[in-house]
Amino acid sequence: MPIGLLRADNNLPPWRPGLKEVFDAIICDPPYGVRAGGRKSGGRKLLKGVVDPYTVPDDKRVGHIPSTAPYCLSECVHDLLDLAGRMLVMGGRLVYFYPVLREDSTRNPFPEHPCFKLVASSEQILSSRYSRVLLTMVKIGPYTEEIAETARRKHLEFRENHLKWLEDGNLHSSVFASADPQVTAAGDLKLSKDPKPKYRGKYV
Repeated sequence: MPIGLLRADNNLPPWRPGLKEVFDAIICDPPYGVRAGGRKSGGRKLLKGVVDPYTVPDDKRVGHIPSTAPYCLSECVHDLLDLAGRMLVMGGRLVYFYPVLREDSTRNPFPEHPCFKLVASSEQILSSRYSRVLLTMVKIGPYTEEIAETARRKHLEFRENHLKWLEDGNLHSSVFASADPQVTAAGDLKLSKDPKPKYRGKYV
């Protein structure tokens, strides 16, 4: 029976070197940090480069709980596009949800990749502040050595500037930010009843 569901950490992919173009389609719903935030393998030492990725010894695997760290949206989508560019066959499709702030409509907010062409986008409005868009991308170009090297350098940048990317890609703060003061007819400022965000986690 062919594999329909595979659970793995895309930030530390389990694929053997050289494996590519084996999937016809990848369909997923990446965590974007509004309710459920993404997590990736590795504690503080691994993220700082103090230790390298390691294999848990057989005698310690029973009951082992691996260390994880926050996985920002930008890094998650970068890893997804890199995986899809390498593992999809030509003409294969990548379909996934991507969040956008509704007030930021002055630019194209969708991710781009040299291997893919965007062929469809379907918006689902979730609140007055943000939506999620179902993106459908078709692979139109090969995954070259140049693309692989660019992805490798970007991966190192995410690793070296982990906290910066968590702050820059924090959609949660924008969605649950306090409401702006409103000016009444008398010219007075009127604050919302609940000026504090409902969710206070720095990183979801």
